[in-house]
Amino acid sequence: MTKLLLKNALLVTPERIIRKDLLIEGQLITKIDNDISDSQAKIIECHEHIVLPGLIDDHVHFREPGMTQKATIYSESRAAVLGGVTSYLDMPNNNPATTTIELINQKKEIAQKNSLANYGFYLGATDNNLEEIKRAPVKEIAGIKVFMGSSTGNLLVDNAEKLYGIFESARTIIALHCEDTATILRNEKKAKESYADNVPFSMHPLIRNRDCCIASSTLAIQLAMQTGARIHIMHISTKEEIAMLEQLKFGNVKTRQISGEACIPHLFFSESDYIQKNAFLKCNPAVKTEKDRLAIVNALENGTLTTVGTDHAPHEIQAKQGTYFKCASGLPSVQYSCLSLLELWKRKEITLETIAKVTAENVAQRFHIENRGRIEEGYFADLAIINPLLNHNVNENDIASSCKWSPFTGHTFPSTVVHTIVNGNHIVENGKIVNETTGMALTFDR
Repeated sequence: MTKLLLKNALLVTPERIIRKDLLIEGQLITKIDNDISDSQAKIIECHEHIVLPGLIDDHVHFREPGMTQKATIYSESRAAVLGGVTSYLDMPNNNPATTTIELINQKKEIAQKNSLANYGFYLGATDNNLEEIKRAPVKEIAGIKVFMGSSTGNLLVDNAEKLYGIFESARTIIALHCEDTATILRNEKKAKESYADNVPFSMHPLIRNRDCCIASSTLAIQLAMQTGARIHIMHISTKEEIAMLEQLKFGNVKTRQISGEACIPHLFFSESDYIQKNAFLKCNPAVKTEKDRLAIVNALENGTLTTVGTDHAPHEIQAKQGTYFKCASGLPSVQYSCLSLLELWKRKEITLETIAKVTAENVAQRFHIENRGRIEEGYFADLAIINPLLNHNVNENDIASSCKWSPFTGHTFPSTVVHTIVNGNHIVENGKIVNETTGMALTFDR
């Protein structure tokens, strides 16, 4: 049995930060105490390091199957573990879209062979797969994903009657993309009339504006209240949506009926960044104002928003070039989510305890992921070990995602992920992948 011993570790929990030793035996954390000794264990000296629970990213698009020219489960899981992300929940907009259990099982087979991180997969909702949603095995899927706007093909569901049926029938959590398609189309028409084919990327938050997000989130909340559905509104981008969730906040994270997620682009960037980054900041929903950004950060601190994901969505570089309407939306960020949050901590915008809560414990609770998300005896040993004093420079050679670009290119983070441990396996050591043991399928206690 493999043993790892973290000595003098500064362990971050949602309640407090403690200095302890931590022993890992096999896949599990077996002991947290002072002055642990074990002659058979590999020792990792952590006196100058921060130890976080491995991040659980509830929102990634790893593209496989069907779009491997953009990314693969192998390439993006490598990026994940290099960034301290030890588990992920992958979205269904593949080719073909993951709208049946059979297709979910095909993705699991790929991940079982190729994913360095632990994995779970959403079932996509369509206008015509209600029976599949009704019989979905809730212990085997991350949840149901509904695109109420901003999708193509059969994954776009924006008919109120169809949405009501999905909300009423789903037996597990529904993850939502909330943007109103009609509002977007009107705004696109106006932009084309003003700019023809030369719409500036700075128009993105005006085309996919706050009204389109507010209208869709309002409808989602109304449907949830009518049907009793448990919903998680993904990538909240406006202070108004936060105000709506604030009024609904009750109970603990695990039992809350209506909740919301913050995503890295909306936490780290604001509309002023479009001038420099242009297409490389184009994502849906759009990054909005600095007031919205600060409201999102504050909502994590006060518990209104419960989880942080990335909406990691790599595109080949060619797809991010050209004019506004020809350029794909989506950003890769799973490798830098932990470092982004640690930079917000350095700026005194968020606490370490909150980072541990919203990236790990709350995600595990909200999605009922078994035995993960905390640094605690008996839990799986999923850990991110951070040097908070060592800078990390982002350049093309640093980027593990197969797209080889990032909105963070050229940025220097004031912290570095030194080690990543997945299920007790020392996968990343001194910033390099040294072990390609594959992760496990996440299990859900429902």
